[in-house]
Amino acid sequence: MTNLNQTGQSFLSRYLLRFLFLYIVLYIYPYGFEYIQELTTSDISFWQPITIWFGETFLGWEFNKDYLLNGFDSKYDFSRFLLIACLAIIGAFIWVFIDSKLKTNYNNKLKVLFKTILRYHVGLTLIIYGLSKVFMLQFGEMDLDRLENTTGNHNGMRYLWDFMSYSEFYTRTSGWVEVLGGALLLFRRTTFIGAFISFIAMANVVLIDIGYDVRVKMFAIHLFLMTLLILGEDIKRMIDFFIRNKPTTPMVNKPLLTGKTSKKIGYFIKGGLLTYYIISCFISYTGRIERTHNDYPYMVQYHTVDLFIKNGDTIENEASKWKNISINGMSYWPETFNLITEDDNQQRFSFELDTVAKQFTFQPARSKDSTAYILNYQNGENKSTTFKGIYSGDTLEIKTSYKTFEDYPLTKSRFKWITDLK
Repeated sequence: MTNLNQTGQSFLSRYLLRFLFLYIVLYIYPYGFEYIQELTTSDISFWQPITIWFGETFLGWEFNKDYLLNGFDSKYDFSRFLLIACLAIIGAFIWVFIDSKLKTNYNNKLKVLFKTILRYHVGLTLIIYGLSKVFMLQFGEMDLDRLENTTGNHNGMRYLWDFMSYSEFYTRTSGWVEVLGGALLLFRRTTFIGAFISFIAMANVVLIDIGYDVRVKMFAIHLFLMTLLILGEDIKRMIDFFIRNKPTTPMVNKPLLTGKTSKKIGYFIKGGLLTYYIISCFISYTGRIERTHNDYPYMVQYHTVDLFIKNGDTIENEASKWKNISINGMSYWPETFNLITEDDNQQRFSFELDTVAKQFTFQPARSKDSTAYILNYQNGENKSTTFKGIYSGDTLEIKTSYKTFEDYPLTKSRFKWITDLK
């Protein structure tokens, strides 16, 4: 370590580095550890009581402790952001004061540590979010429930989810860009190109989140600002090269560990952590993909009830009359159907098909009620189906007409190079 007086570093630069370091570390812990799949962040968090106290005392906000909406641009989130900013401001002053008394300087080491934390946090976070786009898990795929809903019923976030679910090409491509940028950040030699790609990716995400009022704007903005901090010293080089048309010199990212033995230990730890991360991601995404796998892809239909006979009587205007049946209508939740009655009440059921016996066995989804019902079905001409069976003690005969993806203009016609070529 060197004497502070020999470094020529200003108080402001030393203070700013420590403030940013403290803010980022406090921000990340523990809610930023999304890439540790097995970790329940609420179990190791100390933030909730002091964040609520801070918000109530200094901001005059009231909190529903059972519904804090942590991570969704809530009052709790903004109260926490302000709290950690205050802690970082005070902590940085104390830190600089202690350093001045010790007459030592380790700014360069601290910068390397700070950049290393940023690289790994942003890199691992972008990889998991990128993979969720690559596998069409974040937004889901275009489904019948989205097609049947009207635009006016959407908020901006839901409208964006529908927009993103339409194009697998755009969603998967944007996901691969995030994965690429994140992966490159994990290695010192590719830090600049990784940060540059991540900066572009996160700039796009921030614009979209603000434009469509997505409830994770501050999460995206923090990641975006972190990519700027990683670029840091490279920004001047980029301005010189791209704008001022001046030559630049290469910048080498210094390693955190410099000793021969410590470097070997560092490589061993890094290899172990990345191996764990890869295995954890594989298990997590395999499970998520399996949960969205549909065993009945041929049974994706939106039924309109044309005739509803209950206990031998034709029902016309009763509130409980079935109006629509959306079978496999939600891509997030396959092998379920949504039952909509005349009074627009909705109930979701899980189901199994016996295509030999032509039986439709169903029960309430995610409910303590495990009562199973059976309807026999018979497909007719012109996309029509007749269901017969007993439901809730009533004998039902239901005749429906249904639509599939090919009946919607949005999903019937896809990408064309030549617009008017049939």
